[in-house]
Amino acid sequence: MKYSISILFSLLFFLQSCGQNNKALDKEVNEILGNLYKDVKNYDQRINYHAMIFIGGCNYEVLINDFPVDRYFGEGNGAASGSAPINRAILKSGLQTWKIRIYPIHDIKEINGKVTMLPRNTIQEGARVEIAIEGIQFKENGDIEKRFGKVVDFKAPLKKDDKTGKNIFAEAGKPYIEYSGTFQADVPYQLAGWEEGEDLYKLDKSTLEKQLLNKYKEYSNWIQNRNLEKIAKSNLNSEKEESQALFYDKQTNQSIINNNYINGWGAEGLKVYPLENYKIKFFGNGKLATLERSDYVGDPILAGEYVNKNNKNEEMKVFYLYFYIPKGKTELEVIR
Repeated sequence: MKYSISILFSLLFFLQSCGQNNKALDKEVNEILGNLYKDVKNYDQRINYHAMIFIGGCNYEVLINDFPVDRYFGEGNGAASGSAPINRAILKSGLQTWKIRIYPIHDIKEINGKVTMLPRNTIQEGARVEIAIEGIQFKENGDIEKRFGKVVDFKAPLKKDDKTGKNIFAEAGKPYIEYSGTFQADVPYQLAGWEEGEDLYKLDKSTLEKQLLNKYKEYSNWIQNRNLEKIAKSNLNSEKEESQALFYDKQTNQSIINNNYINGWGAEGLKVYPLENYKIKFFGNGKLATLERSDYVGDPILAGEYVNKNNKNEEMKVFYLYFYIPKGKTELEVIR
């Protein structure tokens, strides 16, 4: 294929502009968030608590201190296991709470030409639920340096089926079940978090919903205009706390900037979905609020899609935001 000199020049100019824009974005975000690791205290005493989760035949949501740290809503074929860091939900040493909510799996169906996921009515007999929480100290290269032992080791009960003699999920046949407990965590930091936030349950729900929607509209506009400076400034307090809770070093700090901001919030060509079909979800014992999709369980309202440069596939990005109102103030702020 042949190109005219003018087209080639325009293409070269476009590529140079993209590169310059990326460098400018990178500089803006680094100026705001690039030195978070320098303020991390007690790095030598770091301890990262992780929730090790084994799930089979069900959907779930794991909460630490009533803050969501892991979830899955979708088809339930087979079993899955993974590890989720939970320090971002631990504000200080002491007694913490854990909860795991169990839901039926979803089936993919086509309704009126639209593919959607519909939850089943009840939890199936083959469901399995296990959660363990353990304190771990990692080396800077990511290897485990020290284990502090499990502080939670829970397996949902099974029972023997009278007909088949097989072990089945004891709560099978129910539409929802949750398990909860407490554990002791010892961390070398204390975060303000949302503890001193206003009780959002006491606010008029429709007013709160409008305030939340306005905040999401701000973020949506920032994403569409690739205004990472405003996003980074809005998230600064949250990022400061997370850098301490997760004990950022310089490499981790830069990775967060690259993955979450340059290639996340600022992904080239990211098209934001309309802000629609939403409902308020409360967390943090009523001090946190977010907007989630009402038609896709567990999905945040703020999401979009872009073409991945590496594999040329269309991919989806989702953005979870948790707002609170600091005591004595009236405006919502991001805290996670």
